[in-house]
Amino acid sequence: MRQLNTWLAFGALALCATPMAAAAQEWPDGTIELVIPSRPGGGTDIMGRIVADYLQQALDVPVAVINQPGGGGTVAFEQVRNADPDGQTLLFHHTGLLVNAHTGKYDRSLEDFTTVAIAQSYPPQVFAVGADAPWRTLREFVEDARARPGQLTVGVALGGSSHFIAGELMANEQIELRLVEAAAEVDKVAGVQGGHISIGNLGAGSARQFEQAGQMRGLCMLDPEPDPDYPEYQTCASQGVDITWLAPLVIWGPAGMDPAITERINTAITGMAEDTKVQERLAATDSAFRRYSVAEAEALVAQEDAKIAELAESLQLTK
Repeated sequence: MRQLNTWLAFGALALCATPMAAAAQEWPDGTIELVIPSRPGGGTDIMGRIVADYLQQALDVPVAVINQPGGGGTVAFEQVRNADPDGQTLLFHHTGLLVNAHTGKYDRSLEDFTTVAIAQSYPPQVFAVGADAPWRTLREFVEDARARPGQLTVGVALGGSSHFIAGELMANEQIELRLVEAAAEVDKVAGVQGGHISIGNLGAGSARQFEQAGQMRGLCMLDPEPDPDYPEYQTCASQGVDITWLAPLVIWGPAGMDPAITERINTAITGMAEDTKVQERLAATDSAFRRYSVAEAEALVAQEDAKIAELAESLQLTK
């Protein structure tokens, strides 16, 4: 009888596992939709299309890019959240999803999505000041700000990622900066060059161009590790300033996805590391790709989610 029960149990497990295994083997089942919460031609859209083009070629199925910029990204978030969790509808976005969730711009959370993969990283960011500014390093800027609370300014998109970057700098170094609205990079550049903004963060490529033209000075790079493409910029952390900021571009699916399908998608994405054309296109956008397993991607996103939640609280931006 015991042996019979054992065989029955194995049979039940096999029956339960078969639909999941079959679903994973059948993915992708027709066109994959990659939903991007930005207009065509923007930075996120350009990098998302690199992923879409690669998947279409690697999987030999159509991959349709769906641009949904409405509602500050919430239209795209909801389209994916409400989709069938079959791996056919995916979201491509940066951690702005987490920022929106913790500031009340979006009333859902990370738990409403499945973290599938880290597609690539946003271009490295640099803290920059005016060409004639007195600071040569971020450490010098921080010490000056500590001596003059609230007198130095930082350009940010209020409620956006740059606001959180400034918030982390202020919280970790216990300094007070005055926030100046500068939603786009061009606004920060104009403000810093004109002396209306003391400091701002911008892409390393832009910082280099403006510095070479004698119009700005880069103080340090926000990434946790040095970038060999920008040897002139030390990391902020190496200057003894407690701030780093990652900008991963994440592929999410709806909550409840079959882990086997999630693994298949992740495996497909990691193939970008061996594709020469993909690497060339990423280099052209000043982006990079690093392999992350599903578990590693989940851990990174959870870490960023916790960090953003804490900063939203300290900046009094919580919903």
